[in-house]
Amino acid sequence: MGVINAITLERNNSGTHDLPIRYKILTDLNLVAVHFLGEIGSEEHIASFLDYAADPQFDGRQHALVDMSECKLDTSYFEDMQRLAYRLKGYYEVRALTSRTAVYAPGDVVYGMSRMYQSIAEGESPWELGVFRTLPEAMSFVGLAPDTAGARRFMGVWST
Repeated sequence: MGVINAITLERNNSGTHDLPIRYKILTDLNLVAVHFLGEIGSEEHIASFLDYAADPQFDGRQHALVDMSECKLDTSYFEDMQRLAYRLKGYYEVRALTSRTAVYAPGDVVYGMSRMYQSIAEGESPWELGVFRTLPEAMSFVGLAPDTAGARRFMGVWST
């Protein structure tokens, strides 16, 4: 069964955003599904993955599917790209070499920024990272073949 966790973080000392990043750990699918919502900065990105790594259901062998279809990256995200890869080194170290991360980024800006992150992270992370414009491609990358029970389970859980 999946566990839903949400990160609420302070931004610019002006209060909090409700659930800018949420994740669901689907242990039966060996997967964590991460959903970026609204405007996301590198600090939220870092905090979400460090929080996931500290979760009792975390398993370094789990694949990650990051859905960026409903987010907008804040203006500092481009400038923070290298810092983001460096600050996530601790997270990289607890992931298994066999795990994969798929980023679903259908929008041009988010796709381009995700590809830039991919090129920076390739030298830092030991696991494969793929960036895709379609959800079926991203799902296949983490082992969820279309029209399978696992893919239907993922879509049923993720769409709620």
